[in-house]
Amino acid sequence: MKIKSLAKAVALAQQIFKNKDKIKDVFNDSTKKAENNKDKMGSGLWGDVKTLRTMLKAWQSGTYKFSKRIVVYVIAGLLYFVSPVDIIPDFLLGVGFIDDAAVLAIIVKRIKSELDRFKSETTYQDAEVIS
Repeated sequence: MKIKSLAKAVALAQQIFKNKDKIKDVFNDSTKKAENNKDKMGSGLWGDVKTLRTMLKAWQSGTYKFSKRIVVYVIAGLLYFVSPVDIIPDFLLGVGFIDDAAVLAIIVKRIKSELDRFKSETTYQDAEVIS
């Protein structure tokens, strides 16, 4: 999967929005990639990935309601993160996650009010694998 822009990630997220199996795949792939690269990722990127995964799990399990726009942005951010071929390929040591961090920062900024509400209204915990 090649996702070289946030716009492409959003378009793909809109396509898979109603496909629970694909959403599970995105969640689980992002979990694996984050765990495997934790030492290479900065704390900001690590935190953003954890936050988006937690939001997606809460929405998918039905424990929290988000608008479609918010869910699409969350999925798009995780899709961009798991894509090995993006603006700066992840295999480039030291710089491979810079674009991922930038895209996730944009996503977090776009959903900030909903994210803040989610954090204040829920028991905010790290997400586990969706089965």
